[in-house]
Amino acid sequence: MDAELIEECPLPTSADTFDKIDQVLRQLREIDAAVAERLGRRAVDSVGSAHKHAGEAHSIVSALRTIELGRTSMLLTNDGGAMAVAELNGIPWKHAGHLLAELACTDQPVEAAELFKCFTDVTRSFATIPKQRQPSNEAFFTCLMQSGECRLCD
Repeated sequence: MDAELIEECPLPTSADTFDKIDQVLRQLREIDAAVAERLGRRAVDSVGSAHKHAGEAHSIVSALRTIELGRTSMLLTNDGGAMAVAELNGIPWKHAGHLLAELACTDQPVEAAELFKCFTDVTRSFATIPKQRQPSNEAFFTCLMQSGECRLCD
């Protein structure tokens, strides 16, 4: 992000693109269905699921296309299903906590405790992240810079 090279490769309207969107929507729907089954809820409506996940599917397929073109991509999402599908498809991802953590690695770093508080404030009612993916304490927001590189930021 610091390099200001954030671009999105437009999705072509081709059969390959539509097949990939269908595949990703199917993967997202399967995750929804598994969650519904675990919670004892009724089956997932495929049309409703497609509407619910249209944005995630587009972003994931855009990332796939970018990677196929030999470029790098990072999916930014707070959606647990999108995280899982990105992992299934070899797409690196980050959530809001990762972006906040990068503020600890700047020339004028923000304190880890303050970043953790900001994260919990923001994700309490907006931009929620699945519990198992959430940072549990301020250590997540501590700079890990060693030898000029940070495994969180680089």
